[in-house]
Amino acid sequence: MQSGLFTELESKIEGLIEEVELLRLEVSELRQEKQSLEEDRAQTEQGLQRMLGKFDRLKDSEDI
Repeated sequence: MQSGLFTELESKIEGLIEEVELLRLEVSELRQEKQSLEEDRAQTEQGLQRMLGKFDRLKDSEDI
């Protein structure tokens, strides 16, 4: 009886360990994706700031 319980417990522990390992991989992938998205956002923001700067220069040149 005890042997069966230990076998069942061992099986459940191994399953949980595998699940934790998979979750760690997923977290790592999500962190990399987040970093990539943050870099893309920063580049987009810089592009928008450059365009706004050009509009400001156009507006300033019209005022002259």
